[in-house]
Parts: sequence; structure tokens; C-alpha cells
Amino acid sequence: MSNPQNQPYLDPAKTKRDGLAFLGLSLARKSSVGNPNSYTHQKAFDLNEVLDRDYEFIMSSNDDGWLVGGGEPGPPTTYKLAAKDSAHVEIMRIGTYRPEWGGISEKNIVDAIESGKILIPQIEVVPTNVVANPDNPPELEIRFDMEPAIPNFDNPEAELPVNWQLRFIHNQLFKHFIFPSRFCPGPFHSTILRKADWRSAKHKQKYFAKCDAAIQKWKAKGPKPLNTGWDIDGSDLVNKPKYCSGIWLFVDRENITHHFAPNFLPPYNTPEKRKVILDFLCEEWDDEELKWKPVGEDGGTQSIFDYMCGDVSACGDVSATDDTIPEIHSITLKGNRKN
Repeated sequence: MSNPQNQPYLDPAKTKRDGLAFLGLSLARKSSVGNPNSYTHQKAFDLNEVLDRDYEFIMSSNDDGWLVGGGEPGPPTTYKLAAKDSAHVEIMRIGTYRPEWGGISEKNIVDAIESGKILIPQIEVVPTNVVANPDNPPELEIRFDMEPAIPNFDNPEAELPVNWQLRFIHNQLFKHFIFPSRFCPGPFHSTILRKADWRSAKHKQKYFAKCDAAIQKWKAKGPKPLNTGWDIDGSDLVNKPKYCSGIWLFVDRENITHHFAPNFLPPYNTPEKRKVILDFLCEEWDDEELKWKPVGEDGGTQSIFDYMCGDVSACGDVSATDDTIPEIHSITLKGNRKN
């Protein structure tokens, strides 16, 4: 049965309160043209390259203004609401930490991830597009889609898709955590502006041409790690591990409480690790039907199991072993972390 709700909750009838807690990526980056209270969590991408701070192309937006690229400085520099950079990509919306409202406790989330039940690879991503969503007026989104959308399940030597890490983590989270308010809004994007209105159709065309130039430049350089050593408050991590581009736990887009470093480390071209990765990439969550389906409809599911097991009928669940789950890195974080 399809889901008629505006938000594709797993169980709308049992979702009593909406909320903003989520697991995802932070793309926050302090900027001289942004809010002075912003902090830096990545320097791989300067999102100001896809903004229009001089309003050459954009006529107006909602009162938030630019959400990324350092955020909004506020008056007298700009006459939008002053707010720090809140650039992020949601991987799983939690909503609330109240099970009676349809959410799940913070402790259950943290314990499961810190125990290693969720494999977190080193996050190396690249923006793939800037789009206007279907809203009217639209939101502008920078996308981090998996490209190609269907991995090559037949060739064990083929490269993994760009941005595979997001779908890999998303699918694990959705399989592990079952609670009513679970969903993911438009995987996988970061909203950069709301209620965008252009000066003219020509200006709109020029804006997206500008964005495309930035996207093509980033793509040419390839995926990059995000967090290379920053704490929640933007200070340098103490005793940072070699790999620290993991995921963050947000109460809302402006408040982060935890960072989870990678526990499933490179390289990813060994047969054992590719087996684990491709097993999770062979399905995708249908948020209209609220069920799993083979990736890309025909999915290549037969070929992935042929590759991993040789005999589909004999293939059971792929279980992580000590060889595929390296030791979890313990990081002491500052800022507003809640233990």
C-alpha cells in the first residue's frame, strides 16, 4: 500500500510528534562572507561557489536566506535572519528521542553505532548536481547522488559508484532501526535556499549554468573526505585517527551532539569488503510503498548474489567478521555533546 503522507514515515499512525533529530553529514564551513559564529567541519567544498550572495540571479527567498557557505551574517551585511552555517545531508531522520511519540531513544542510537553494528566507511563524497525541488516556490538543493545509480555487480574489479557510502550507511540504518517516525527526506541532498524566486527565466538559466561549472570542477577532482580532523565545535580533534570522516548525530540542523568516526576502513577493493558493500547496495527503500525493492527495479540482484556466493539458493545473510569490522576509534569530543 502506498503512503499518502507528506512525510514517508515508516508508520504514520504511530508517529505522534514530528521532530528534527537525524543522523547525517555536516558540510558546515566558516566563511568571511557568512555568520561569524559558524564553525568548520569540512574544507573539501566551498559551497559559496553555488550561491548567489549578490542576488544577481535570485530575486528573493524565505527569511532564512542562505543556509550554507558560512550561513547568514544578518544586518547590516544582509537583512536575513542571522544564522550560522547549518549545511548537512540527512541519512536517517529520527524525529524525536521519545518512543511514545514514535521515535527512538538517543541511547539506542548511540549504543548500536558505538558497538559496531553499523559499519561506517570513510566518507568521501562529491556533489553531483544543484536542483530546484518540486516545491512552489522551490528549495534549492545540492545533491550527492550515487553515480551510477546501479553498481556493477557482475565485475568484481569495477570501481564502486561515487557516493556509495551514503546509500551503504542509509540501508544499514534502515534495516537495523525499526521505529514509526523513521524516514529520510529526499536522499541525499543539502538544502541551500528556501522559496527561491528568480529575477527572470534567463537569470534562472544563468544561475544553474554557474552551478554546473562548480559541479563539473568538483567532479573532475573526484570524491573528497569531509571531516579531516574537526570536533563538534570546529576545534581540532585531539589524537585524531587517520580516518575521521564519519557521520554526525544532530538534535536539529544547528545542534550536533555526537560524531562517529569510521569503523569500516579502507581499502574497499578486497573481495571480503566488496561483498559486504554490494550486499547492502543491492536494495533500496521505496518510501512510497514503504518496502525494500531491488535496486533499479530489475536490480541486478541475481548477478550480485552470483558474484558473492556462486549459488543464489545457497546464499545466506552476509555477516560481518573481525576482518571486515576494524576496531572502533574512540574520540573524545567537545562542544555540546551529551553523554
